[in-house]
Amino acid sequence: MRRRFDLLSLAALCLALAGPSSAATDTSTHEWFAIIIEVRGLPDGAQGVPVSTFVDFSQALRDAGIPGTVDGKSLRLFRLSPNAGEVEIPAQFSSSAQPRLKERPLLPGTPPTVSYLGGYRPDEVPKEVRVAGQVRWVANGPTEGVCRYRLQFGVLRRGSFLQVPFPPQNLQAFDAEGRATPLPWFPRLQVRPLQPLDGGVDILENYQLVTRYHVGPPLGAAGASEPLIRRPFLYPVNGPDSVGLTDFGKPHDPTGSHAHHYSIWIAHANVNSHDFWSEKGGLIAHESFELLEDGPVFCRLVQKVKWLRAPASAEEKTQAIMNERRTLTFYRAEPAFRLIDVELEFTPAGPMPVTLGQTSFGFLAVRVAQSMTVFDGGGEILNSHGDRNEREAHEKQAHWIDQSGPVSQDRWAGIAIFDHPDNPRHPTYWHCRNDGWAGAAFNLKERYRIEPDRPLRLKFRLCLHRHDAVHGDVAKRYAEYGAKPEIRLDSVSPKP
Repeated sequence: MRRRFDLLSLAALCLALAGPSSAATDTSTHEWFAIIIEVRGLPDGAQGVPVSTFVDFSQALRDAGIPGTVDGKSLRLFRLSPNAGEVEIPAQFSSSAQPRLKERPLLPGTPPTVSYLGGYRPDEVPKEVRVAGQVRWVANGPTEGVCRYRLQFGVLRRGSFLQVPFPPQNLQAFDAEGRATPLPWFPRLQVRPLQPLDGGVDILENYQLVTRYHVGPPLGAAGASEPLIRRPFLYPVNGPDSVGLTDFGKPHDPTGSHAHHYSIWIAHANVNSHDFWSEKGGLIAHESFELLEDGPVFCRLVQKVKWLRAPASAEEKTQAIMNERRTLTFYRAEPAFRLIDVELEFTPAGPMPVTLGQTSFGFLAVRVAQSMTVFDGGGEILNSHGDRNEREAHEKQAHWIDQSGPVSQDRWAGIAIFDHPDNPRHPTYWHCRNDGWAGAAFNLKERYRIEPDRPLRLKFRLCLHRHDAVHGDVAKRYAEYGAKPEIRLDSVSPKP
């Protein structure tokens, strides 16, 4: 009997991982509508391009004269093709924050000790509690210059809505028997555990490790003792074939002079003349996670960190120089590559500006596996201009830089860093070495001043790919990163 239970559980899990639940289209509880979406401006032959658009479903219903409230879990996205017809693809809805009302209305018969903020019949949801947010998916194409989609969603007609007690306080729909709307797609990308364990969290895809994010020294431990780790970092980092592509520390370094090479990390050697790059410098300390989000398209974490200068003496207290809000987004792997987006926002920790001094060290850096290096593995460095290896690419401006090399007897892989076209000082300069590391050198030529009311925002993308930069289509991936697609939404209409 136990074996039968285990087999049934395994079958249910396989169905959840495989695709959408048929219960998501239950017509007994929902009335179904659709919005046609057109995407223009993607490069021809685009592959695996993350795309997003803001949709205010509540306003769209009002504009169409349709009463009711959208069930956020009911969203389903279909790609429309002249040749293949319509194919459902995973979509992820990230709800905007909803207001917490002063009064807590509850449905009749609800115990007053429940945790949720409110309970509503489908026709009684207050207008202030609107359903809106970002719909995200991965685009391929386009077909004749246009990608077309049908975004299908349900308006709850029978059952109830509950408002959850945690941000963003979004509504959850239940049928008349009290069953929650099932997920249309299983969240195959996850951040686990929900709090750092042994100083880190794992990024998982279908329960397989993508990378581990070490969150850095805890804020409260600063100054208590000399920490072993001085900043957050990613290690190990597995490519699309689940092969590790980075190292922690530099090869051939018996003195540990490059112990600060933390696989993939963010640091800077001159922040108000304080060093946050070396192991003797300041600390980049974990304050909190602002957001952890799982999903079928991506998972992401938003972290608050503080840049704490090293005390000049044992009696001096640690002081924060700069605050940082860091967003890391991990997309589902394509057959030949995996994308990781890095978004950084820096602000002074106090009322005075922060000056980033001239240096070639900072911000984002990557140390590749020893077998991939130019010196040890016969790998190569290549930038967007075709400059090869340290002699040609070091301290040059480029849209991207790539490090690739052998990861087995008969296979190459690489990691490219993309500098976003909207970044200040784009294209950035790069610091690179044949012994296996490269990083964006934002302040190579001059200083930068961060004002209290004007944050410095930087965006990068990491592309973990098969082959070398040329055969791994790194230039195409960058063109897709730099594209600015135009997205047009039609008005709401009944589902065909």
